[in-house]
Amino acid sequence: MNRFTRWAALTAAAVTVSTGLAMPVSAATAPATQATTARDGFVCPLIAAVCAFSQPGGVGRRVILVNGRARIVPPLRSAANNSAEFWCFYSEPGFGGERREVSAGETVEDFGFAVNSAKPGLCSEQ
Repeated sequence: MNRFTRWAALTAAAVTVSTGLAMPVSAATAPATQATTARDGFVCPLIAAVCAFSQPGGVGRRVILVNGRARIVPPLRSAANNSAEFWCFYSEPGFGGERREVSAGETVEDFGFAVNSAKPGLCSEQ
């Protein structure tokens, strides 16, 4: 290894370590589903949003909620709230019917009803 190559390799290693860009080998080679699992059974991107599913237990069609939705198709049955705020889920379109409040960081295995609309905030503020 010549002098320039050795200098370049050491500089790159130092920059990687000092900026925190290094990652364990297991993280670099892990399957994508492991990198995006927020909670067991709920495969979600790691973003500040609600990750909701058409079936109980975090399975079925996945819907990402960032803003409120007056009509959700297909209806939702489970969710993982990865946002920093409360969300209110409703059984009827247009934010009506039964409601269930979900706190930040909470996972709901089964709402007990089909969710047809949802929006951020406490249910009592609606």
